Formats: sequence, C-alpha cells, structure tokens
Amino acid sequence: MKRLLVFLRQEIYFIFFTWYIFVWIPLTLVFIFLGTRIDILLGLHKFIPRPYNILFFAFFISMGVIIVLWSYSYLVFEGRMKKPTLYFGQTEKLVKVGPYSIVRHPAVIGKLFSVIGLGFLFQSFTFTFIIIPILFVGSIIDKMFREERQLTKKWGKEYIEYRKSTPMIIPKIKRRD
Repeated sequence: MKRLLVFLRQEIYFIFFTWYIFVWIPLTLVFIFLGTRIDILLGLHKFIPRPYNILFFAFFISMGVIIVLWSYSYLVFEGRMKKPTLYFGQTEKLVKVGPYSIVRHPAVIGKLFSVIGLGFLFQSFTFTFIIIPILFVGSIIDKMFREERQLTKKWGKEYIEYRKSTPMIIPKIKRRD
C-alpha cells in the first residue's frame, strides 16, 4: 500500500504529464507532420500498407510503454524517486537492478520503441528511418555528456563502477558455455 501511495503522489504526475503534454507530444506531432510532408515530396508515403502498419504500431507502442513503465517503477520503488526524471537526481538510491541491470538507460529504449510505433501508424518512412535515428543519437549524446556527468557527480565511484559493468543502451549478449 505504501508503494502505491508513493506512486500516486501528485507532484510525480504534475511534472510527468506537463512535460509530455506540453513538450514531447506537440514536438513529436511536428516531426511526424514534417516527416509525412517529406514522404509525399519524395514519393515515399504509406511505405507499409494498412493493416500492417497498425500491427507494427501496436507491437512497438506496447513494448515501449511496458519498458518505460518497468523502468520508472524501478526508479520509484527501488530508488525511492521523488520526481520522474534523473536530471534532478531525485532518486535516493542508485538503481542497478531490474531493467537497470541490463542497460543504464532502459526508458530511452522504451521511448524509442514508442515513437517508432508512431512512425508506422502514420506510415512515414522519413519519420521512422531518418528523423527518429537523428533524435535518438541526440538523446544518447545528451545522456553521455549531461546526465551521466550529473549521475557521476551524485553517486561517485558507485556510478563509475556501474557504468563500467552495464552498457548504456545496447544490452550485452551473454554467451553460455
């Protein structure tokens, strides 16, 4: 019950939803619009016909939402996060379990899957295969040069050791002998 109350705290929703409603969703829609217009100009529109685009959308958006919720739940419950962002260093404990034992930034993978799903839904080749990879690289650069520095500053040697043993985005495939 206590975990549920922590998750239902008002400031978590305020920051999370205002950031998404007023920044990420409108920005994503602008990029989708631009991508679909470029597709029309280049004759690339509707690269995957209906209903296949809906199936790809459903798969990618579902996987993305599951990964993001899984990641944030570990930040809230294991790290005792106060606000849904690492930029402000709001976890009381460095989370190295669950999805964070696989990669250092699992929510980025979830968000990537979600926007790829939107690319399929809107049947935009340019958005899916040109705009998203450019934005993804920008997100990785941001993680490398801003967020990881802040995490190193906050957690010190513990984060440096975690960073050495856990890949940033692409999980390691472990060989079984």
